[in-house]
Amino acid sequence: MSLGNNNINTYVEAELDYVNAKKVQASVNTSTLFGFIQLERNGNKTLKSANRYKGLNKREAQALYRAKENANVDIILEPEFETEKHSWFLGLYRTSSTKVRGWGVNIKGIKYDQHGTPNR
Repeated sequence: MSLGNNNINTYVEAELDYVNAKKVQASVNTSTLFGFIQLERNGNKTLKSANRYKGLNKREAQALYRAKENANVDIILEPEFETEKHSWFLGLYRTSSTKVRGWGVNIKGIKYDQHGTPNR
């Protein structure tokens, strides 16, 4: 859990609905001209989390957001990203495709830690 740039460490145990887990996937495609003119836009909605999905670039975060929203799930377990890039005319025209695949699950409930032990 985080507030601004400050992380707050808490112990939370969630009960996941593994029975209804489903494979999820989404793609984000981009194309640019001269390196800065976007010919194909993907919006500005991204999914980032202080603890779960660290170190994602913008296209990966956009694909993860799409997969989560399209499948109507709370969490994507073990997301795997595949990126393919192409460049033509000495780099003046570039395309990129980023795909994410994983297992989407919903949270059935959250349990409170009665012992107050932090998650480390």
